[in-house]
Amino acid sequence: MKKEKLIAWFRIMRLQFYPMTFIAYGLGAAIAAAKSPAFNFRLFVLGYLYLFLLELCTILANELFDLPTDRINENAGRFNGGSRVLVEGRLEPAEVRKALAMGLFVLAGLGLWLVIACNASSRIWVILMLTAGLFMGLGYTVPPVKFCHRGLGELVVGITHSPYVILCGYVFQTGSWADPNPWLSSIPLFFAVLGAVTLAGIPDHQADKAVSKKTLSVLLGQRPAAVLSGFFATVAVITGIGIWSLIFAHESLGLLMLVIIAHWIILIIAISRLVKSAGRVGRIEGVMQLALSYIVWFGAIPLTIYLGA
Repeated sequence: MKKEKLIAWFRIMRLQFYPMTFIAYGLGAAIAAAKSPAFNFRLFVLGYLYLFLLELCTILANELFDLPTDRINENAGRFNGGSRVLVEGRLEPAEVRKALAMGLFVLAGLGLWLVIACNASSRIWVILMLTAGLFMGLGYTVPPVKFCHRGLGELVVGITHSPYVILCGYVFQTGSWADPNPWLSSIPLFFAVLGAVTLAGIPDHQADKAVSKKTLSVLLGQRPAAVLSGFFATVAVITGIGIWSLIFAHESLGLLMLVIIAHWIILIIAISRLVKSAGRVGRIEGVMQLALSYIVWFGAIPLTIYLGA
């Protein structure tokens, strides 16, 4: 019984989504380190612990408040439809609510520690970043904000997983927003994330529609959402190549560009099959794996270059 509970808690954490946050956060910190040698490792660790716990609290909140749609979702998979832990009765909502409350309590303590540990001149910006992350993260599904029920869910996910996380890595170290590089580096990542999260809403279409959850798939339809996902993926590769060529003018990016273009072509082919498919689109695990792994390039490539500089 204890083993089953432990497995259930690991499942509900959905750890497959955390690595990209770490990469993006690391990218922001690497940009800061390239600008100034005074890198504060303690701030880096504290900042990531805060973001990790914030993501965990967001996921727990999503599990609770998305339960009505998860219960009727016939196309749930590894990357959509929740962890299924509450749906299957492996954990009780009361247990998850208690874990969420404890997580938020620890999160508040971590946030206070981070504010105290950073430079006095940076504190106002750090407080702003922490507050914004909490608002957007919990506001995704938690009333009364419920971004995902107002047609803003994909946009919020795109922001929190690209410019927000990269800026956290940068601002926690420098206390400044002035450097354009974190902002520029977040643009291709933003569109890659936006493409993947738009795609993730497609198999959930019927369940989300039944509970008035206004994802792009519900608002536009499954096929238009798939087309839009492909468009976002295309914008990501175009802006990525353009921005990296600008920032890393003296670096050799040829092979990396070929690899990412090849990945983009495979992803677009997979998405085009969704667009052409007859009837309702069901589970799309393979396409989702392609879309999520595609995101990694837009954090890992600039991070690797900054670390090697």
